[in-house]
Amino acid sequence: MMLEILKPPTTNLDELSKIQRKIAKQVIKEDKTGDINTIAGCDISFSKGNQACAASVLLQYPDLKELDHWTEEVEVDFPYIPTYLAFRELEPMLKVLDDVEADVYMIGAQGLAHPRRAGLASHLGAIIDKPTLGVAKNILCGEAKEPEPEKGSYTLLKDKGETIGATVRTRSNVKPVYVSIGHKVSLEKAIEIALKTAPKYKLPEPIRAAHNLATKAMKENPDRSLMKKLTDFR
Repeated sequence: MMLEILKPPTTNLDELSKIQRKIAKQVIKEDKTGDINTIAGCDISFSKGNQACAASVLLQYPDLKELDHWTEEVEVDFPYIPTYLAFRELEPMLKVLDDVEADVYMIGAQGLAHPRRAGLASHLGAIIDKPTLGVAKNILCGEAKEPEPEKGSYTLLKDKGETIGATVRTRSNVKPVYVSIGHKVSLEKAIEIALKTAPKYKLPEPIRAAHNLATKAMKENPDRSLMKKLTDFR
């Protein structure tokens, strides 16, 4: 199963969908976090072609003091296919997380809020068997009412009658983010973590810091000056 996720033998969407549905069945939607003292954020920045940089930042929780960070230059050979980003990005993400020990992992991507209930955050959680949550900038599927304009307000994101995430206002009068379960975290806990880790900015600090680190690492290499982020359809 792990090899199928990291090295999918095909780009046939029916076969990839079957793998995602297997992952969805493994997702635990209850809190298995225990005391949360550390949180890791992870992000990937792509250059032109198949070169990329994965970055992870380890922070104390809830004060968000940085404890350590890592970057890893990676080559990505799986094509970009909307809603199948885990097959493209999970392997490089695992490489940068190899030495990271955190109580919770936050990914700038979807988790349960995915057409087959298995976004990148859920793939990661199922593989490393650790609590994960996804925080995305855009809705991938489902509908939600606009939350009140004050920070801390949220509404439930639903798809076909099923609650798959939440639309969360992390800053007053700023567009919300979309929070969902990855693995071993309840939606209530995921919302709480997202809000506690966003004291200043719209994006929670773990993924904001990881994004900035990945982008900086890529820009420092003059051969990778053409940057693009592929995050909307995770």
